Amino acid sequence: METVVVRIAARPGMEDKVEQFYLSQQGEYEVAEGFVSRTILKARTGTMLESIMSQMTPEQIAKQPAPEVDGEQGTEFILIEQWTSIDSRMTFTLNRKKERDKELFPYLLPQHAAEYYDEVMG
Repeated sequence: METVVVRIAARPGMEDKVEQFYLSQQGEYEVAEGFVSRTILKARTGTMLESIMSQMTPEQIAKQPAPEVDGEQGTEFILIEQWTSIDSRMTFTLNRKKERDKELFPYLLPQHAAEYYDEVMG
């Protein structure tokens, strides 16, 4: 089993368009040879910071440096895919029609990453 994790960030206000784009691809994935499953996660941007700040006193907050923001902030999406092999995933990627991907690009921030992962087990 191979796990692929893709991280992207939607431009502010474009989250719904990015979400719909990835949901609309599900049929392509389900018929792909070697495809096992896919999970799409969308960050609840700011929720963690808000929850931490709500538990701190004004004095504790004053002692903390403000979080550094590097560039335009968007909403992060994480796609977790399971495939029977790296070759199956690569065959799918290389053979799928990429014209629709151009629809997605204006909705994304430049930062993105994709990699294969191994599960860490104790």
